[in-house]
Amino acid sequence: SFGSSHKTLSRSLSSDSQSKDSISTPRGSAKVDLSKLEMAALWRYLRHFNLVDAIHNPSKEQMIDVVQRHFMSQQLDELQVITGFVKAAKRLKTVCK
Repeated sequence: SFGSSHKTLSRSLSSDSQSKDSISTPRGSAKVDLSKLEMAALWRYLRHFNLVDAIHNPSKEQMIDVVQRHFMSQQLDELQVITGFVKAAKRLKTVCK
């Protein structure tokens, strides 16, 4: 978890003529502004994905570049993400009752 910093991420998916049964988002259609993340969140991302050795003593801009390239290289199964979100929302709903 990136703490409150993850709330600043906005992901907007373009609606292109992609087949309905496709499970991955085409490269470049997701827009995430990683520059809004604080340094601590960028460091956590780099450590979590073992990207720390990529640059010694990086600037924020260098960290954003490494994180952005890694983030955009990740494959996404949209159905799995939606299913996981619904399950998490249901768990949260029962916890908050």
